[in-house]
Amino acid sequence: MMPRTKVNRTKLFRIVQQCYEQDAKFKPTIQDCREIFNNVNRQVFNGELKMPNFRLVYSKEYWGECIGDIDDNSKCTIKINKSFLSRRLFINTLAHEMVHQWEWLTNEDMTHGRQFFQWRKEMEKYGIILSRSYRIRHYKLD
Repeated sequence: MMPRTKVNRTKLFRIVQQCYEQDAKFKPTIQDCREIFNNVNRQVFNGELKMPNFRLVYSKEYWGECIGDIDDNSKCTIKINKSFLSRRLFINTLAHEMVHQWEWLTNEDMTHGRQFFQWRKEMEKYGIILSRSYRIRHYKLD
């Protein structure tokens, strides 16, 4: 699958542009996860990803985690932290985990290598920052 080259001022673009790092803490719901997933999937991945199982967790170790289903590589679970410093960090984290989901679907391998970062420019078109990590140790969570 090739990333899209043309960017329209879509709902996803507007959602991300309305977020600022100074936003108040954000506590996502499963519905928030599904809404952002649908927008990123449609705009960035051309609708190729299946809706994963979402689990909201409290972790001091990570913002998000994608776990592939060994019995069915088309399925995965995305764990999302219950508390974020901002909505923008939540969106960046979910998009990051969606790239891992795409990697799992494509070759059952999830890394932070070349295949992962091929999505960086496409994500940046929508204001999404794709990074290897979002340094949770530097933040205080409730």
